[in-house]
Amino acid sequence: MERKLAVGWFDNESFVGACAPYAERIKEVYFAWPGVTASRPMDDWTPARREQIVADLKWARENGIELDAIFNASCYGDIAISETLADHVTQMLNEMDAAGLLPEHLTTTSPFIATVVRRRFPSLKIRFSINMDIASEIALKYVDELFDGFYAGRNDHRRLDYVARMGAWARDHGKMMGLQANSGCLRNCPFHQFHNNLHGHNRMGQSAAGEKFGFSVFRCRTNYERGNYEDFLRAIWIRPEDLPLYEPHVGVIKLATRRHPNPAKIVSAYAMRSYDGDLTEIMDPFFRFPMIVDNYRLGSSPLWPEVRECRDADNCRNCGKCASLLKACSLSRFNDETGITKEFVGFFKG
Repeated sequence: MERKLAVGWFDNESFVGACAPYAERIKEVYFAWPGVTASRPMDDWTPARREQIVADLKWARENGIELDAIFNASCYGDIAISETLADHVTQMLNEMDAAGLLPEHLTTTSPFIATVVRRRFPSLKIRFSINMDIASEIALKYVDELFDGFYAGRNDHRRLDYVARMGAWARDHGKMMGLQANSGCLRNCPFHQFHNNLHGHNRMGQSAAGEKFGFSVFRCRTNYERGNYEDFLRAIWIRPEDLPLYEPHVGVIKLATRRHPNPAKIVSAYAMRSYDGDLTEIMDPFFRFPMIVDNYRLGSSPLWPEVRECRDADNCRNCGKCASLLKACSLSRFNDETGITKEFVGFFKG
């Protein structure tokens, strides 16, 4: 199997311990360097965490794994087009270089950052972030000179005809295309840009004002709490077992692991292309439903290919296939004291 996976750096579990058994499947490690604002809120950078990320990235490089520095916040506020931001990016990359960790790639949401890096660090390959939602060939044509690679639009990830077409465009134009495998986001979620902007300002959870007005930051959580579990099947994640369908068309497949409670489970599932368990538990964000969405049962159902590539998923007509598939692949979740658990548990906490 080729190296295709990109793993987000994490330290809530042993990064090297989780990745070492599958190093031959991991192509890249993506990371936000200490001091960089990225598309997820960051924990404080203690001296110990700084030492850890340096050690882990050096391990990756020693094992032939490329580095991808992410500058992919969706909002940089008043400094979005400024010398301040240009100098900040330059300083961060110089710090990486001084540590012997100048990356091969830089992923960004900012055309301005791409322009700066093109001029100041011409050896770096620039990749446009999945958060830009670049979903068409014409969109790529507009900015052709600014990037070397891109993540394809998230809402069409499962459609093999779309992935094949965009992958062919990438190859024909000397670009690299990537996908994200385990996004737990709702398909076409209207909150997505709002949510990404919060992350850009290092905000994740609920606020006092949100509580006061009964507003939930996470539309996915609210949606599932209302019982709309079929939307999980309509979403945009890819099963580990289905990776061989997509890998021929892409250069890299991103695993969302940076803030997941159990990133080692994700790395193992996608590196092995096999997972025995609840599919919700390897998605980011991770929500635990009242039932288990059993991966084996789902993959064994003749309905799965139809649901996976449904052309009406963006405008669901409630044909009944998702409901039937959910029923077929669901197992009861039991609690020793209370029986079937009714509690909704989400990864994100206010």
